[in-house]
Amino acid sequence: MLVRNLTVFICVFMCVNSLYAQRKIASDFSIGMGGTLGGVYNPLWLRANQYGLVPASGSYGFSAFSHRMEYRPKKQVDWAYGFSSQVNLGENKADVFFPEMYVKGKVGIFELVAGRQKQIFGLVDSTLSSGSYIWSGNALPLPKIELQVKEYWSPGFLRGVLAFKGNYSHGWFENSREDVRDFYLHQKSFYGRFGKPTWRVKFYAGFNHQVQWGGKLKYADPYNISAKNGIIPSDLSTYVSVVTGKSNAVKGDTATYGYNDGFNRSGNHLGTVDLGMEVELNQAKVFFYRQSIYEDGSLYYGNNITDGLHGLAITRKADQGLIKVVFEYLNTTSQGGNIFNDQSKIRGFDDYLNNGVYQNGWTYFGKGIGTPLLTLDAESDLNPTNRTYIDNNRVEAFYAAGEFVFGENKIQLRASLSNAIGWFGNEYIPVKKQYSAGLLWHRSINISGFPEALLKANLGVEKGNLTPPTIGGNLAISFPLN
Repeated sequence: MLVRNLTVFICVFMCVNSLYAQRKIASDFSIGMGGTLGGVYNPLWLRANQYGLVPASGSYGFSAFSHRMEYRPKKQVDWAYGFSSQVNLGENKADVFFPEMYVKGKVGIFELVAGRQKQIFGLVDSTLSSGSYIWSGNALPLPKIELQVKEYWSPGFLRGVLAFKGNYSHGWFENSREDVRDFYLHQKSFYGRFGKPTWRVKFYAGFNHQVQWGGKLKYADPYNISAKNGIIPSDLSTYVSVVTGKSNAVKGDTATYGYNDGFNRSGNHLGTVDLGMEVELNQAKVFFYRQSIYEDGSLYYGNNITDGLHGLAITRKADQGLIKVVFEYLNTTSQGGNIFNDQSKIRGFDDYLNNGVYQNGWTYFGKGIGTPLLTLDAESDLNPTNRTYIDNNRVEAFYAAGEFVFGENKIQLRASLSNAIGWFGNEYIPVKKQYSAGLLWHRSINISGFPEALLKANLGVEKGNLTPPTIGGNLAISFPLN
């Protein structure tokens, strides 16, 4: 119903574009093809963080269309919209995606958005990162209704020394999952900045909170472990508990909830607590960031303090040559240890991005929502059952990326070494190592009638124990339709 209504709105807006000459309106169409040589799976840095648009395996052709209308300059009250679609033609099927389909409006600093919109959550480099731990752009965006302060805002009395931004949203997961249907996303975030925009050194801190909640089980649960009679409550009282993170453990409530939620919390709660520092130099800007992982209290008690995403991004103030480099270290091997004991305050067995109730885990339409370095069963040969869940989540990974400009040519290079350790009781001995690399090249070309056409090529290679050695790539050309 939401998607149908959004489609109607967008069609109406497109018909009245001519009435808004001050607006920036952009459309483009692209066609391309891609695939692999020597392996089943597409290489990691060919498909990762592409909003679910590149298949995990197989050759494919694709065509895409996008159209958007931006806010008018300096308008305090305004509205805008965006739309994009892609059709993938595989060997035996065709898939249609709508990664963006939204209507939005703003009043001052506040923005209300309905629909799907490409987003990343967490302090991280936005263009070259391996992927923010909790929300990286690896999966198709969820449809949401969202209220947000998108840019850092400072009340006048703080004189810009302290600034804040954040969001609060309600979203919907897909019903085609194997585990649960008719369930929801609760999401909120709050981030602060200490330091005026003109200061050479600025500090950042904040958190994001994500919850899967409500729904009806699709699997057998005869002992009411996951839900009460197959129903996970979604009433107002439960929603308040979801938003506040209220614990049910003190009294227990198996009359309303299954045993899991009745003696824990309503829903599957996860997220990160982030810190960052930005240093402005004469020739470059340096950004340090750290994302700490929480799932069940292990971060609160310090049990998994060694886990997290650590990053360094250096951006040169130049328009040619090396523009930016990013180095990251991801560690998810601790997970609080292999003991869970409330009495001793030891909270282990976190099983990152998986859950006992929502058994397909932190995924959307078969893709991981979080970092692509924690891979799904369907993306590797570790446990080839082809189920949808994160089977490779105790990982130590080293990552480096660079961005270069040579004349009209823009190049991005990525490389990673990932050590898959397994999970407690199911460790990989020896550790499974995976080497992955990717190259993205694009430049503007002049084609008759399309002087600003864009040619893009993407190449990925992979070797290790997660998947067979493989090389893959795709090639695309896009045409502006303005």
